[in-house]
Amino acid sequence: MPHFDPQTLELVTTAVVGATLLLQVILLFAILFGIRKAAIAIRSDIDQIRSTITPLIGETRDLMSRVGPKIDDAADDLAALTHVLRQQTEGIQNTVAEINNRARKQVGRVDLMVTSLLDTTERAGAVVNDAVAKPMRQLAGAVAWLRAVVESLRTPGAPEPKPPVDGAEGGPGMFI
Repeated sequence: MPHFDPQTLELVTTAVVGATLLLQVILLFAILFGIRKAAIAIRSDIDQIRSTITPLIGETRDLMSRVGPKIDDAADDLAALTHVLRQQTEGIQNTVAEINNRARKQVGRVDLMVTSLLDTTERAGAVVNDAVAKPMRQLAGAVAWLRAVVESLRTPGAPEPKPPVDGAEGGPGMFI
């Protein structure tokens, strides 16, 4: 194995360290140029965006200065309209409640009148039924009595029993 003296090792180490420092300096310059180029590109993009947005911001300010008072007036009108609508809604609710109460009262009155009419009709029907049914029963009884008297006077003797109808006396066709 070759033997190196300390000076040679020191010289080689210094050369390697110098080369790496030189390589680092070159790398740092490359990064510097890359960042510089990116900064220039970003600056041009920002300038382009600024040139586009600046007129837009000015137009928006002009629009807001023209439309702002109109929006305030519209908001005031809307508030007044809302207030009027609330008042009218309350008035309509009160009117509907009053109509509802009146309708309830009228329905109660009509109910009483109809109930009274039906009760009176029922009583009148019962009176007519009693007035007509009782004499009709008496008349029917009198007519039955008169018919029995006439029948008994028409036949000179005792009435003959009527002959039985076929199958009337316990035959198989008898049905009770």
